[in-house]
Parts: sequence; C-alpha cells; structure tokens
Amino acid sequence: MNLKPLLICITLTGISLFSSFVSAKDYAIEVILFANKDGLQRSAEQINFNHIIPVPNDGLDLDSASNNSQWQAIPKEDYILNNVAEKLKRSNNYRILKHFAWRQPAVEKQDSQAISIKAGRDFTNKYPEHGYRQVEFGDTADNRSRNSKVLELDGTINIVITRYIHLYSDLVYRLPRTIPSNIGDALNRGQALVDYSVKSHRRMRSRDLHYIDHPLVGILIEATPIKEGN
Repeated sequence: MNLKPLLICITLTGISLFSSFVSAKDYAIEVILFANKDGLQRSAEQINFNHIIPVPNDGLDLDSASNNSQWQAIPKEDYILNNVAEKLKRSNNYRILKHFAWRQPAVEKQDSQAISIKAGRDFTNKYPEHGYRQVEFGDTADNRSRNSKVLELDGTINIVITRYIHLYSDLVYRLPRTIPSNIGDALNRGQALVDYSVKSHRRMRSRDLHYIDHPLVGILIEATPIKEGN
C-alpha cells in the first residue's frame, strides 16, 4: 500500500509539539493501527487453515494501569497525529482499528513493558472456539477460558528506548475467510477465522513519523521526547 503522499504531506505541514527538546527521560508514544481493506486481494500470502498463532498475554492494559506505573495513557486531546487519522478516515482504502498514545520512560529491553493491543471487530460470538487458540500451548483450561475473547487485532507492541527507539510488534490479525466445505466448520457454512502474524522490529528516530507496512495491517508511530516537568 502506498502511503508516501500522505506521509510527505504530514511531514511538511505537521510540527511536533515537542520538537525543540533534545533529550528526555520520558517519551510520548502515539500509534495508529489500521486495516488495509483490499490487502487480502493484493497479497500473495498463502493461507494455512490449520495454522495456530499463539497471542502474547503479558501486555499492560493502559486503561487499567495503576497510577504508580511509569507507563500511562495520554488523553486524546493531547494527541499530535489527529490530522493523520482524519486523512485515513477519509480514505476508502483504510479502516482505523485503534488510535492511542502513552507515556513511558526510556528503558532498555530487559526493563521494557509491552503494551496490550485489543482492537477491531469482536468475533467472539461467531467464532467462540477460536478463543482457545489465543494462548500458548500448555496453558491450563482456566487460563484458556480467561483469554477467550476473539478480536480482529490482538497482541502487543513494545517500545525500547536506548540510543535509538525500537518498535517490536507481536500481533495477530484475524479475518473470516470462506474455505472449502470439507475444511470449514459446518456451523459457519464453510467459513473460518484465519490468523495472520503481524510481527516486526523497526529501529526509529524520535520526532519522525514512521510507517510499518504489512499487506493487511499498517502501523503509524511517532515517539516524542517529553520535557522534564511536563
């Protein structure tokens, strides 16, 4: 998918709220996750209907993070990528799954905290059996029942900040697919919920808008240093 015109436009017209700061102990991380509506038709990926992709369950839920946590959600009124989100919303090619932001310290990988991502359509009622595929093999039945919600996008994003900023995504994107009747669940009339891995690592610089491409899910991310005292 070609987002270059959009990114050039934003680069030329958008100025980061914190662009004058050279260094910081904390960073604001803003992310837009969006689906490419016709990515499946354009993709040459082969679908393995029997493939099971475990979802990491160690992410921090920003909505329920304690006040003592160094990872805190940023209010929507403080977002700096709203103009980018509006352009995506006006496009017929993309659908925003989640737009969110948080504040975190500059930490190395061993001290980092993955952020839980749960977004998009809820497939729990139509594909309840898929919920048992969301956890690592060997987990108990109790753990499986607690992780049974089936969402379109699930997983984690982890930001590590050293000399560079590193993004690690470990996501699973799900789509209902019509498959041969001898493979599909009879109750779903030949339809199955198919998992796609969206796993990536990107080294980034602060104050730049970065785009991580995938045939089905795009990631736009900007990391901005926060002045001490803010």
